[in-house]
Order: sequence, then structure tokens, then C-alpha cells
Amino acid sequence: MYNIDDLDRDLAALEADGARVFTIGYSVLGRPIKCVFKGDPSGGQVFMQAAMHAREYITTPVVIEMMRNYNGTGGVWCVPMSNPDGVMLCVDGLASVPDENLKEFLLSVNGGSTDFTQWKANIRAVDLNVNWNANWGEGSQNVPSPAPGNYIGLFPLSEPENIALRDFTNKLQPNVTLSYHAKGNVIFWGFGCVKPYYDEALRVSDSTGYPLLESTNSAGGYKDWYTAVTSKLGLTIEVASADETFPIPLDRVSGIYEENKDVLVISSVIAKEIEAER
Repeated sequence: MYNIDDLDRDLAALEADGARVFTIGYSVLGRPIKCVFKGDPSGGQVFMQAAMHAREYITTPVVIEMMRNYNGTGGVWCVPMSNPDGVMLCVDGLASVPDENLKEFLLSVNGGSTDFTQWKANIRAVDLNVNWNANWGEGSQNVPSPAPGNYIGLFPLSEPENIALRDFTNKLQPNVTLSYHAKGNVIFWGFGCVKPYYDEALRVSDSTGYPLLESTNSAGGYKDWYTAVTSKLGLTIEVASADETFPIPLDRVSGIYEENKDVLVISSVIAKEIEAER
């Protein structure tokens, strides 16, 4: 298990080593959405985020390890846990929820089960990665009401977690974004007819050994929104093999990191190249 206490410990260690740690916003339950920065804030920047889906919290220690070992000169910004309420629900169950009415709501959405280890959504049962304004509601697996996963929300960007990510992205204006999810050992690129920087995406793909796939049926995701709005390089990186089950054990972190250890340096070089085109 990996929860917010573990994240705070790891962020404190990064800060002690010279990284900058700050808050970009707050979750539904008021938990801070933390960001860590390393490198040079001038020139092309990279933005990486993870654990948008609660049960995929293994991506948090993976990106923490990537940040810990990053020694490039380009600026890299990372939100290791985009969905803190959902992760805490997945890891600690209803004990992480302070309100009795909210507990009853979550139990109802979860079919009466107190086992939330398969939960993807935030604490309002909105799937944050189908809540973006990019063909919102048009995904084949989207659902129109609260659910453990795939509920699109009442309207695009209805959730404070996504608003925080949107506002920070707009402020930073990164040239490369990396969205870490699990599972499949693949990288998704492009959105609809917007297919920017294929050769650059292939460089990231080659470094991991994960095949690069075009996002032909994607809708409402962060990468979809970023690609559609900016026409820059946005990638969704799915770690862990497709046959693994959630929660993916933490002893997989080191192996996943090894597959992704060069991603930040390559991405920071690409971000500088994209910036130089302007």
C-alpha cells in the first residue's frame, strides 16, 4: 500500500535534496494536490502527473523514483498523486472518509461492498480521466451516473482535482506532458485528427520498450484535452503488464522504474526542441 503519508515522506526527502515542493490545489475533501519541481524553469518544460485513477496508485512511487533520479537540466514538474481522495479510499477504505453521508453514498455506488481496492474515481465517484473537455461523454465505456469508474461527471471539468491540473497546465504551458497510468505497457499518443510530434513520441516509446499506439477511441482524458488544446506532445504511459491485477504490488516499482528511467531526460530534450521552434 502507498498512501498520502508515504507521499509526504517521499516529497520531504526530495525537498531536502533541493527539489521544490508546493501545492497546486485541493481535492474534494480538502487534501492538498502536491507538485514537485526539478531543473531549470526557463525554456521548454515537462509536466508529469500520476495516480489520476485511484487503484493505479503504484504510479505515484514510480514517478517519485523518476524525479529522485532525474539529473537533466530541463525543467520537470510532477504531480505524483492527482486523486488523493480516491487513492486514500482505495488504500484505507471508508476509514479515510470523514462524513457519514458520504460513506453511505460511496457504499451505495460500490454495490454495498466495503472493498474499494478496484475504485478508479474520485470521492464523488467521478472518473477524473473522462471528465475533460475533449469529446466529453463520447467514450465507449463512459457511464452517465456515479460509479467506481468511467462516470463522466455532471459537466466537463466539474471536479476540483481537474480544475487544479487545468489551471496549473495553463499557467506552466509545458511542451510535453506525461500522464502515468496502469496498466498495459503501452504509450498512447494523439487525439482524433491531432497527431503531433510522432517522431518525438517514438523516442520516448523506444526508451521504454512500450509500443506507441494512436488514441483512436479515447475521450475525456487529460492527454486528450492537452493535445487538442495545444497541439503539443502529450503521452499517456500505461505501466505494468495487462495481465497484472489491482492493486499492483509495490515490489513492481523498481522494475517499472527501470523501464521508464530515461523518459524524463528524453522528454526534457524534446521540450527544449519544441520550444526552439517557437
